[in-house]
Amino acid sequence: MSVADLRRLLAPKSIAVVGGAAAERVVRQCLNLGFDGPIWPVHPTRQEMAGVVCLPSLDALPDTPDAVFLGVNRHATVLAMSTLRSLRAGGAVCYGSGFAESGETDLQRDLLDAAGDLPFFGPNCYGYVNTFDRVALWPDEHGCGSFERGVAIVSQSGNVACNLTFQQRGLRLAMMVTVGNQANLGTEDAIEALLDDHRITAIGLFLEAVRDPQRFATVARRANAQGIPIVALQTGRSAAGARIAASHTGSMAGRAAAYDALFARYGVATVRTPAELLETLKLLDMGGRLSGSRLVSLSCSGGEASLVADRSDGSALTFEPFDDGHQARIEATLSELVSVSNPFDYHTFMWGDSAAMTATFGAVMDGPQDATMLVLDAPTGTHNDAGSWYVAADALADAAAATGRRGVVVATMTECLNEPLRNHIAGRGLAPLMGLAEGLVALEVAVTIGRRCDPPHAPVVAPVATRLVDEAAAKDMLRRLGVGVPEGRVIASAGTVPAVADVLAAAVEVGYPVTLKALGMAHKSEQGGVYVGLRDATALANALAVMPATDHGYLVESTVTDVVAEVLVAVRRDPPIGWLVSLGFGGVTTELWGDVVHLLAPVTPDDVRSALGMLRSAPLLHGFRGRPPADIDALVALVVRLTGSVVGTDVVEVELNPVLVGRSGAVAVDALLIVEVDTITEGVQQ
Repeated sequence: MSVADLRRLLAPKSIAVVGGAAAERVVRQCLNLGFDGPIWPVHPTRQEMAGVVCLPSLDALPDTPDAVFLGVNRHATVLAMSTLRSLRAGGAVCYGSGFAESGETDLQRDLLDAAGDLPFFGPNCYGYVNTFDRVALWPDEHGCGSFERGVAIVSQSGNVACNLTFQQRGLRLAMMVTVGNQANLGTEDAIEALLDDHRITAIGLFLEAVRDPQRFATVARRANAQGIPIVALQTGRSAAGARIAASHTGSMAGRAAAYDALFARYGVATVRTPAELLETLKLLDMGGRLSGSRLVSLSCSGGEASLVADRSDGSALTFEPFDDGHQARIEATLSELVSVSNPFDYHTFMWGDSAAMTATFGAVMDGPQDATMLVLDAPTGTHNDAGSWYVAADALADAAAATGRRGVVVATMTECLNEPLRNHIAGRGLAPLMGLAEGLVALEVAVTIGRRCDPPHAPVVAPVATRLVDEAAAKDMLRRLGVGVPEGRVIASAGTVPAVADVLAAAVEVGYPVTLKALGMAHKSEQGGVYVGLRDATALANALAVMPATDHGYLVESTVTDVVAEVLVAVRRDPPIGWLVSLGFGGVTTELWGDVVHLLAPVTPDDVRSALGMLRSAPLLHGFRGRPPADIDALVALVVRLTGSVVGTDVVEVELNPVLVGRSGAVAVDALLIVEVDTITEGVQQ
């Protein structure tokens, strides 16, 4: 199957529709859009559908259809697919359910066998709407409009897709494609086909999971190269994705971490709500990405200015003060009662005065910012006179036209920008964003989207069975890889009690102060299995006396004393996405603070350095409150070396927590290692 084949399916010249009520709704939708090709309804007993004459069977079709809607039960779907394959149809939408999504994997296999190389969406699929080509293999109502250019959305949910088409936000939504359970065609295929359509300005995604992460990476990189932004709304993010309960990393990563890393790696933006998705797509459709993060906010209220400042705090948006020259040009258009700052409250002295507002807005927009936003909530009732709000919007549009700069109108509340005003604003070339929170998210996405697009990430295979490696053996592996670990000695247990003399002798060899650890425990500190900084033989003997018994032996190590910061470093398989590299605040309180960032392997030194800078605890690495700075170069080198060494091996997860970063060097003082094992030759830990 090639993407070229999908053009027949997504932009057909002829359509066959099979089934009853659902099929008739498809016929009506195509007629409503003005589809000008032949429509062939197929039903064994009906004479017509929506006024179009029916054929008794697929074998009676007068010609080969480009696209077919199968609105029949699951067993009839399989039979029909076999016929379509023999007819060499262009593709199909399988509306029926009861396949793999219901546990019927054998029936889904039968469907795939019947289809062969015939591409199809579904099963359990709502189909698609393509108003560019006036076709809707869509058995329901929809709200997509007809435009020369616009946005497409690909959804794994039919009902959510239907809801999204009903949006009343002024988004030019021209195409909606649903993929159902993706037995054949998936989200990645739909994206690639859309990238061949020059009428598409941006692509939105509503998805739960990425079926083929490597293919997703390929199409996302292509979209980035073509300048077509992709915005994803992923659901199911709260489900724990960690399969390895022993690690801190697993409990903190969860299902969302790898997806966020995947999207970030290839310049795909993420949002959290349908409203954010729609507003973001609207802004990208009406002007594309922003050239930078510098914004100016205009409002006639200090309260609104404060809302903008508060809601954008901590975002990628920057509201820089005006420089002296810019401020003077603005002040020249105002009375002395107005104070100029950013966000800028221009007061109501000029409200309704077109010339005055245009002059001030023009002076504001004649600056270095990347966009200027006007906060504007208007009355919406039929009894209201909204004329002066139109004046404000036009003043911004006139100023944008005069300066060649980008302007955006943002209503703090969605309901305060009605359709007539919204259409007027859009007609003047400004994006009308509805809802301050959603508008600021959209602006931030327009700043950050597509700024990064890295080389393809490493593929991953889920382990069949795993084994926990003891810490001493794990550190031996790290030592061979060139990762710094403390000097140590393993003392075997006699039954469950070690020889005290052997432990004391080991301490002399490695040198005090020492750390004593009981091997065979995933979380030693919680079980009293580790004592750090023992300075003499008496302290060591006392610690050993209360140490939990273990038949795995004990580890005596030199204690690292050059410590500026404790850092978590982990590399773990996170199927189906990739190898997840996690960096965070380390130590026994790692999970408490949850200060962690994630990348997909492979990683470069620049990737690691940038990720470390995103941590809330980053100041600890740079010399916090008079403390010395940490050797960040050594930490970066450790992460890159560790990642490059374990990716693609039998390692399932390696977690170093903490890595002690000193003024010189970085040392992994605790190591958890889980490897994949052969279930035939080794005992396993599932």
